[in-house]
Amino acid sequence: MLRLASSTVGPVQVAPGAAGTPQTVEAYNAGDGSLALSVTSSVPWIAASVGSPQACVSTRDASTCIPIAINLNASSLAAGVYTGIVTVSDPNAIDAPQTVTVTVRVGGIDVYVAPGSTADAQFALGSMVTPAANTQSGGEWMTVALQGTGSFRFSFPYDIHLAPPAGLAPGTYSGAVAISGSKAASDNQTIPVTMRVTAQPIAQATPSSLAIRLAQGAPPLVYPFSPTISLSNIGEGTLAAPNVSISGGSWIKQDTVAPFFAIDPTGLSTGTYNATVTFTSNAANSTVTVPVELDIVPQGPPLVYFQGVLDNGTFVPGDTVAQGDVMVVKGEQLSLDPFAPAQSAPLATQLGDTSVLVNGVATPLFYTSYGQIAFQMPVETAVGTAQVQVQRSDGSTSNTVTVPVGPRAPRLLVTVNQDGSINSAAHQAKHGDTITIYAIGLGATSPAVGTNQLAPSSPLAQAVPAPDVSFGGTVGAPVVTPFYAGLTPGSIGLYQVNVTIPDDSPSGSVLVKVGFPDAGSNALPVWIQ
Repeated sequence: MLRLASSTVGPVQVAPGAAGTPQTVEAYNAGDGSLALSVTSSVPWIAASVGSPQACVSTRDASTCIPIAINLNASSLAAGVYTGIVTVSDPNAIDAPQTVTVTVRVGGIDVYVAPGSTADAQFALGSMVTPAANTQSGGEWMTVALQGTGSFRFSFPYDIHLAPPAGLAPGTYSGAVAISGSKAASDNQTIPVTMRVTAQPIAQATPSSLAIRLAQGAPPLVYPFSPTISLSNIGEGTLAAPNVSISGGSWIKQDTVAPFFAIDPTGLSTGTYNATVTFTSNAANSTVTVPVELDIVPQGPPLVYFQGVLDNGTFVPGDTVAQGDVMVVKGEQLSLDPFAPAQSAPLATQLGDTSVLVNGVATPLFYTSYGQIAFQMPVETAVGTAQVQVQRSDGSTSNTVTVPVGPRAPRLLVTVNQDGSINSAAHQAKHGDTITIYAIGLGATSPAVGTNQLAPSSPLAQAVPAPDVSFGGTVGAPVVTPFYAGLTPGSIGLYQVNVTIPDDSPSGSVLVKVGFPDAGSNALPVWIQ
């Protein structure tokens, strides 16, 4: 059972023309047998290799670890931020392969920030150092500090904090962070820092870059499974709707719903394709460019991401899920057919060319697609660790991934007002109103409802035990008992909690939680007048 002590490296600060300080990530075995690891890199400037077993340095979860050396051949990279992926594989291990995301920053830091606001930039080094921040203009607007540390580590993360005073005039200000005292000579460098203070909007793209991998002949990625790139304002004023232009490839275009971008690999050979999405707006940084990389790979078996089996509510990797839960699987080549939704209940255990196996048993499917599948975790699944695989009708089976399963794991989805509208700032509820909170993972009911069975309307399948609902999310917040909490009639795996808003509930955006004696939900904001 493969485990990595860390799945991210960096951003490693690299001086222009320098190679970059080598990094290490430790792997260990959380199961039986022995690991036989291999590693590959997605970019030429990363060279990764597997070392010999040794005493663990960066984790207390195991005594023996296998070091993975990551050498950074960054001397030819121009100034900028670069990201690569190291894939750690073992064909005989559960929860393999896994990936390590490696980020380097070559050269200086250039940041837009509003007066009286703040901005941060991070960098990581291989040892504890003595950083010194100095500014050549505009006063003491920059500090640098080591982030949280522990006794066991290979990487030391630092934060450069920029805080221009509210009265600082708009303009360009310069500074630097001088690093000394590192055991690695390449870490001892000076990082130039440019702070651009502006009272205009500041456009920020999320994500700042996009990397997509598709198999040759895969169906197009279209809404709601296509990737997104959104533009937000982290400055002052109002950011006008940007103009969007795409260059470099006909395989990418704006999808039918913003901010989605459709990716169509039809006719593309294996290889790497590059494009850019450019946003032009009234922001101080008027042009924001997002690089997009499309890697076309040969068709192969399905690949499920590590911790890629998640509840369909909060999607938090590693979270415990519930017996009977509504789940998703995330990965690649899960299906080579177009999106296939379920047509009726009971749900089929194969849609398109794909099935999902939990502990070797095919499960009911809500839909299948290339990179994501929704299914019901069988009610009969034993509490503990479940093993999940994806199987295609061509006979190929994915790697095995594990997910922790409990009797309940409540996750709140959405709130519907008494008048049937979705609760929001524009459609608020009132004290004394009855609202319906839809949820998953509330666990056992009376009467019991089995896997792939529609919830009955008479008698209603009520959650046992009954939960409480808190309004406010703080100590002393009002707690009430809902008059119904259980499965939604006619559904599979969907619950609802019908509750009256107490008169002593706070107003505004109120955090609501559903709690059982042995489990609590996520907090869902509910707007109350």
